[in-house]
Amino acid sequence: MKRYIAGLIAGVFLTTMIFTFIGATQAQDDSLVTIMEELDTYVQDQLGKDKAAGRYQLQSFQIERTHWHYMLDTATGELYRLEPSRTPGNAKWSLTAEANF
Repeated sequence: MKRYIAGLIAGVFLTTMIFTFIGATQAQDDSLVTIMEELDTYVQDQLGKDKAAGRYQLQSFQIERTHWHYMLDTATGELYRLEPSRTPGNAKWSLTAEANF
């Protein structure tokens, strides 16, 4: 009889401990800090997939009815100029200056 009671108490104790650990884990996963960390990780992963995001800087200006368009590749330091064409679809970017570093 003593073994039966000791086993029952040990079982109740172990069950209580399991529920306590499971409950503590869920509270930690639902915290605002954890959710913000997961969101930050997701955003960083999405930005990491698109390596060209924020890579190019475009400058356009006009001098005496002539339009000039320049594009700087901030990753490589190369400067490109848009070569005009009679049809807009045929205009091409040509390398004007290589990186100076």
